[in-house]
Amino acid sequence: MSTETPRVLIVDDSPTVRRLGELILSQQGYSVHTAEDGEQGLEVARRVKPDAILVDFVMPKMNGHTFCTLLRQDDEMKNVPLILISSKGEAVGEAFEKEFGVVHYFSKPFEPDDLVNKLEEVLGSAKGGESDAGTAEEQAGTAPAVIENIVDKVLRQYFQKDFPLLMRNVLSDTLSDAGLVAKSGMVLSGDLSQIMLPDIINFAYNSRLSGRLTVFSREVFGEIYIEEGNFIFATSSRKGSRNIFLTDLLIKDGRLTANSEVLNDCVAEARSRNIPIGRILVERNFLTNDELMDYLQQHAQDAFGSTLDVKEGNFFLEQDVLPTNLQDLTIRVPLINVLMEGLSHLDEKHLAASEFKDEKMVLVRLITNEDALDTVNLKPRELELFGLIDGKKSLREIIDLSLLEPLETKRICYALRKVGLLRVKGH
Repeated sequence: MSTETPRVLIVDDSPTVRRLGELILSQQGYSVHTAEDGEQGLEVARRVKPDAILVDFVMPKMNGHTFCTLLRQDDEMKNVPLILISSKGEAVGEAFEKEFGVVHYFSKPFEPDDLVNKLEEVLGSAKGGESDAGTAEEQAGTAPAVIENIVDKVLRQYFQKDFPLLMRNVLSDTLSDAGLVAKSGMVLSGDLSQIMLPDIINFAYNSRLSGRLTVFSREVFGEIYIEEGNFIFATSSRKGSRNIFLTDLLIKDGRLTANSEVLNDCVAEARSRNIPIGRILVERNFLTNDELMDYLQQHAQDAFGSTLDVKEGNFFLEQDVLPTNLQDLTIRVPLINVLMEGLSHLDEKHLAASEFKDEKMVLVRLITNEDALDTVNLKPRELELFGLIDGKKSLREIIDLSLLEPLETKRICYALRKVGLLRVKGH
């Protein structure tokens, strides 16, 4: 049996996913190589001949589908095990499984031990037919199930308790005497069961940091970008939920048509120039720059609120310059202001989750005269959601039409009910 270090290639355009994957797997003895897009991934794969490849679905220059297609056409790599990492859900994973023989697929976010265990399973299966010899322990009949259980417990202990500390210790030589780095690097990392996320955000605000706060839990993968203590942007991916993009908001508002030639052309140009699609839409006069900033701010604040709700998992606060693709954003809001608004919504979300648990319920507006709404100070998105309530649609239908996170939709419904603007049909 070969004792050569297994080589794993991670192809993902997210620096955080690549960084976490490299840290997680290198600590388990893997030789880890990374690439930020499909084109670079093919180059690295042909050079290092990996034993397994983890590949993202949505990437610039060359997406995961094209990467897998070209990889399978290469005689030297057509049998390399593929593991898909995607936020697009099971439909994409199953399609890749059928078309390319993808061994497994993970929906972002995923737990580190799931990845480690899957790689061990994949590489173990790949090596299974190479030799009948086995080790002395295997020949002696050591029970693999017992060993697997022991390893599983050790891995869980490591990733749940020891991994955040290791992250901090490994990068400690980059910290200054004050606990901050001179250039870029880790400022803080830890377990969210030990320190609350609002405290971390407040620290970033008071320290006037520039960088990124990454939150990594079983259900949510979130990133919050900060510049000198100001909130710039945030992204959030929740397992089991469809991600909402800028184009979704524009389609909902009637600014674009889904699957139209215009939209497809804008997407193609954005990919070819490797720039955000919002910039293309401004160049083509579909949006003004101010309108683009409004849409992005709405999207970013929703992602911030979703991330703020995480209670268990790990966080990584890094000091760094703002990424190039975010430097032209004009959004600059004191982080403490965004935090206070987010916290005020959290309590309502928790109450709303219980009160509006049944998504089959039908909601009824109590004020149908639009002029009467002048007496209530509703925000634009609350007014828009109020307009969707007609006594016929189910709560689930309203959630889908709103293009908001389910909990945010329920929070607004809770607020509307609290001021007497809606009731549940039949109650």
